[in-house]
Amino acid sequence: MTQGEHPAPVGRFGAILRDLGSSIGDLLGGGRLEPEQAVSVEVAFGLLGYLAGVDSIVTSHEAEFVNQLMDELQLSTRARDLAQQAFSRGRKREIAVDAELDRFLATYPRGGAEARRLHDALYRLAAADGRLQPREKAFLDAVTAKLV
Repeated sequence: MTQGEHPAPVGRFGAILRDLGSSIGDLLGGGRLEPEQAVSVEVAFGLLGYLAGVDSIVTSHEAEFVNQLMDELQLSTRARDLAQQAFSRGRKREIAVDAELDRFLATYPRGGAEARRLHDALYRLAAADGRLQPREKAFLDAVTAKLV
């Protein structure tokens, strides 16, 4: 790039995806899944699924977002399967949010870097469509009270 040239602008969706991928990627050690990190994958993607379904409809845009996130994180086949199952359970309300947060906090301290990254990832997903629904805000407020 020569002086005076500017890089091509990154689309808003791409920037959000990259930031979210970075947030969760940091949480999961750059996309490598160690056995002790299975809880992190389950909780993170379960909560993402829950948040995506808060308005009773998971759009194809949200599902695509999560699939692209898994690609960005370079999740192994096992980790991808685990993430997809967790997302589906969250979307179907087959998780207890408080219990999932407690599982997460049993490994990572409240207010710690990992908790902040999960919190950030959830907010970024909520903002991906450019609006924050009242139910999404209520969910995020409850998660914030537990994580940070």
